[in-house]
Amino acid sequence: MQKANEIRHHIGTVEETRKITNAMQLVATARAKKVIPKMEYNARFLQQVQSVMKDLLLSPHLEKHPYLHWSSHQRRTYIVVSGDKGMAGCYNSAVLGMAWNEIKKSVGQRADWRKDIHLITVGLMGEGYFRARGIVPDEQLGGVTQDPSLFNARQLALDVQERYDNKRTDQVFIIYTPYRNGAAAAPVVHRILPIRISDFLDVDSTERAHTIEYHPNEVQVFNELVPQFLVGYIFGALMHSYASEHTSRMTAMQSATRNADEMLEKLRLQHNLARQAAVTQEIAEISSSMFV
Repeated sequence: MQKANEIRHHIGTVEETRKITNAMQLVATARAKKVIPKMEYNARFLQQVQSVMKDLLLSPHLEKHPYLHWSSHQRRTYIVVSGDKGMAGCYNSAVLGMAWNEIKKSVGQRADWRKDIHLITVGLMGEGYFRARGIVPDEQLGGVTQDPSLFNARQLALDVQERYDNKRTDQVFIIYTPYRNGAAAAPVVHRILPIRISDFLDVDSTERAHTIEYHPNEVQVFNELVPQFLVGYIFGALMHSYASEHTSRMTAMQSATRNADEMLEKLRLQHNLARQAAVTQEIAEISSSMFV
């Protein structure tokens, strides 16, 4: 049995750890709640943009639009959104594992696959994950997940749009973790370019009281809406990832705090037993010395 002073030192260490995990839980909870209203505002904005885009996609003038063109090439750009920090349960491992499996599935057994796959990692954990597997991302955006701002989303959207416009990539995918019903859902893979009418099946069309005329024309309006769609979608993915990461961290720290409480209860019991054993031993030594 450990001595009472050793157990007391152990109790102090666990108590300090519990303070840290409890503080991290409170901070993660506050940060997750803070971003939820922004997610709702962005979702309404994106809904409106997609509604108009859905109506425009039915126009015959857009049949050969470059943002609708499906190339025979398979050059893909993957945006993988992970966290900058660990201690968030399985959040990072789940989204990065999905990204890795998605990339391997898309390239098969080809030896020259790297020239057709472009990788953009958002979050330091993603960069480290792929570098450990011998893949250097084409772009690394650290700190962006801790600041899911509209500016960062716009910069990323402009980057992928420029890649697509200059025919350096044929498809753009984003891999992130949605936030649903107060919890982090399973990671998802969504294609954001090129655009398909099938991508808007769950989007409500605009209510038409009369025929809408687009000025100067449908193509020009669609050209203006696509960047807004990309920014809105990427901004939403960043905020969902932010909320999911902190929700996972909150859950992990809550579990760690609960484990610390259980450990403290056992250690205090052991400490009391050790003290009683020490007192009993002292009494026995005193008693034995009286009869010597």
